[in-house]
Amino acid sequence: MTIANIAAVLLALTALYGMQHSTPSYSEVLSPVAVPAAQGKLARTGRFVFAVAKVHSARELVVPSLGEPRTYTTSGKWLVIEAAAKAQEQSVSLTSAEWRGPSGLRFAMSGRIGGSIGLLGSERLEPGIPRPVLLVFELPEDQIESGTLLVAETTVAPLAEQVEIAMHAVLPENRHESITLARGGRIMPWRLEF
Repeated sequence: MTIANIAAVLLALTALYGMQHSTPSYSEVLSPVAVPAAQGKLARTGRFVFAVAKVHSARELVVPSLGEPRTYTTSGKWLVIEAAAKAQEQSVSLTSAEWRGPSGLRFAMSGRIGGSIGLLGSERLEPGIPRPVLLVFELPEDQIESGTLLVAETTVAPLAEQVEIAMHAVLPENRHESITLARGGRIMPWRLEF
C-alpha cells in the first residue's frame, strides 16, 4: 500500500466516524416535534390548545367506584393536574400524557385508577369548545420538582406536535395527605375534595 492509499483509507474512516456521531438516530428523526410552553400559559399546536390550571400532590387518592370508593396509596406521591384543552380546526383526541422528571425518566399517566371521569383521553375535543381534563400520575417524590408535562395526540404518530410544559413546584397549599376525586356536574366532570 502506498502512502496515498493509507491516507485515503484514514480519511474515509474519519468521515464515516464523523457521520456516525453527527447523524441523528432513527428514533430522533421520527420523534414528536416539541412545542415548549410554561405552566399557566396557553400552549398552541397546529391541532390543539392545552393549558394547566392547578397541580395537586397527595399520598393517597380516593376514586369513585361501583359500590364504595376505592383508596389508592403509593410509595411516592400522586400528582393530580387539572387542565383544559380544545381542538383547533378539527376534532382530536389527546391520548398521550407523560411526565418527564428532572433526571430525564418518563412516566405515563397512572392506569391504576381506571377510566375515571374527565381523565385525558376519555373525551374527543371539538374546535372552539374548551374541555376540562384531568391527568393523574404516580411518581417517585424526587421526580416531581422541576418536571415537564408532555401531551400529544398519540405516542405513535411520527413528527406530530407534542406540548412540553415546564412545571412549577407544587404550591404548599396544594400538597395534601389525601385527595378524593368526586363526580362533578356536566360542565366540570369532577370535583376534588381534600
